[in-house]
Amino acid sequence: MSSAIEKTVTFTVPLTPPSVNHYTRAVYYRGRDGNPHKGKKLTKAAQAFRDAVAIFAQGRTVAPETDAQRRKVRYEVRVTVYLGPKQRGDADNFLKVAQDALQHCGVIHSDAFVYESKAIVVKDERTNPRTEFLVTRLERD
Repeated sequence: MSSAIEKTVTFTVPLTPPSVNHYTRAVYYRGRDGNPHKGKKLTKAAQAFRDAVAIFAQGRTVAPETDAQRRKVRYEVRVTVYLGPKQRGDADNFLKVAQDALQHCGVIHSDAFVYESKAIVVKDERTNPRTEFLVTRLERD
């Protein structure tokens, strides 16, 4: 199913992003060369958040189709995180995880092209933890 490219995409995910401190974990594996290596793997919480973003984005995107168009575009990302009971975190960490999820599910083509980003953390609404996204494509000449 091909999705239409939109100028603005908004959606809500009923989860809060994990902190960057709980985003990856160290893993050890044996490489093709037969030697042991150390790497990183997403935690279950990070994978669950990434999957939820992909589900609730519903295949919508603001990313252009061609590489030539992608070089001329910038994105504005606004993320509002409503924390649940006993949750805490800072806006910078939540923003990094949220932008990675947006890139992974194809809403944006690269978080390196985010021109303006803003994260708001709301701590006093504890009955409905969630993350709200507003992603806008900005055209450059």
